[in-house]
Amino acid sequence: MRKIILGFLVMLILVLPCSALFSVETEMPVVQPPMVVTTMGQSPGALMFRLVCTRSQIACVQEDLLTAEQLAEMAAGENAPKTLVITTGTSLKGMGAAGIDMNFEVKRVEALISKAKELGMTIIGAHIEGMARRVDSTDERSINTVIPKSDLILVIADSDSDGFF
Repeated sequence: MRKIILGFLVMLILVLPCSALFSVETEMPVVQPPMVVTTMGQSPGALMFRLVCTRSQIACVQEDLLTAEQLAEMAAGENAPKTLVITTGTSLKGMGAAGIDMNFEVKRVEALISKAKELGMTIIGAHIEGMARRVDSTDERSINTVIPKSDLILVIADSDSDGFF
């Protein structure tokens, strides 16, 4: 029994320092207001996010069709946003009402992400509308366009019931 305990202690002494050498600490991105929120796919997620910010007294502007050029103008102005939030999940009805399609949205959001990175903004990819916004290929495309390029992701439990995120 003593040999087992001694062996275990020796292993701990040798393994713990080695594991510290190979562990990597990642610095959390800074999330600061004011924020600007847009939607990829014209679903109501951006509206939901802005309403939560308003109730929490966090400065947030909603622009559903925000372009890279508009973001650059906002960044050069007074109360420049420091954080860009992009909600994922699509609404074919919303895109139809806006007169756009998924290809337009992908190009718009990719340019937006590129501009936000250039401006040094923190990018949050959000999926906050539940599994109803994870049902088809357009939802998947919005998620795959935004989430991998985000500094942080915000996902509610109802959006991740299958452990996807």
